[in-house]
Amino acid sequence: MAQPIAPQPGALNVYSYRNARTRDIQLVRLFRGEEMHAYLLVVPPGAVIERHTHENKHELFDVLEGEGIFEVEDRRITGTPGKCVFVPAGSPHSLRNESDALWTVRVTCHDRVYPRHLGKLLARAIQKRLTRWFKA
Repeated sequence: MAQPIAPQPGALNVYSYRNARTRDIQLVRLFRGEEMHAYLLVVPPGAVIERHTHENKHELFDVLEGEGIFEVEDRRITGTPGKCVFVPAGSPHSLRNESDALWTVRVTCHDRVYPRHLGKLLARAIQKRLTRWFKA
């Protein structure tokens, strides 16, 4: 899978980022905040994202176009335009495009924060303050 492309801030046309001529799975970063980020995921016909788990990240998949299959834990869900699928942190899931067309999905992720992540939270807070203090 290719590295995410980082578009400029502002209004985005998610369809302008997909490349219909490639057979590769495309992942385009739409935005990234401290605990929330979103990507455009384009899954070509026949492509599979194998079963995996994110221990510290909730994911919300919004199907924009095409059709594919989500497998979340033991459930099989058909993803068609307008359907949203929520995958809680720690839930095994996979995606599969069994159709003949591109399957375009917006993925919104929210990092789940545990008390053991205190160091990460402190580092974010310090970085934010330093950026403000030393702005030119």
